[in-house]
Amino acid sequence: MIRKSLSRLVAPVLLAALLGGCIQPVHAPNLINGSSTAAQLSQVTVDRIEGYLGYQLKSELDFLLTGGAAPTRNSRYLLKIKTQQSKASSIIDASTGRAQIATLQIEAVYVLLDQQQGGKIRTSGKTFASASFDRSQLRFATLRAERDAEEKVAKSLAERLRIIITTALASDSMTGPRVVPALSAPDPETPATNPGEEN
Repeated sequence: MIRKSLSRLVAPVLLAALLGGCIQPVHAPNLINGSSTAAQLSQVTVDRIEGYLGYQLKSELDFLLTGGAAPTRNSRYLLKIKTQQSKASSIIDASTGRAQIATLQIEAVYVLLDQQQGGKIRTSGKTFASASFDRSQLRFATLRAERDAEEKVAKSLAERLRIIITTALASDSMTGPRVVPALSAPDPETPATNPGEEN
């Protein structure tokens, strides 16, 4: 009787131990040519991006791609990004005619190059993000609010780009257009100016 009870308890444990190495969690990193997604992402170097927004975007991407580790030397992939920003007033004060709330709109063009294959394009495309901020009669307050909006947009873009890059590296073929898209022409009616200088 005791033996039967023990066998009933031991059998499931042994079965679980044998199958443990065969089961992979649904959300575990996919294997790509024998390497984990994290290892592939750590091989991506983000090229320098112009401007304060570019600095924030690169910092966010570096962290998301490497997990805070030091960048890999002589990495396999190079990510190039160009950004363009514009501002649009969404709420106007009827008494003063000044914008109370503005929206920062960012367009980013990206291309991921495989440097081990002569600069072959792995993926390219265009993505967007936006954030609203309060306009104040105090120039410094407006500047600070816009900087906060830029940081928010940079984080949003970085998260989107990480997903795009992960998808591209998980695919054996190129994703996105074969020709790198160009930035859209700036809207002449809503040019981007220095914070606090709008009327």
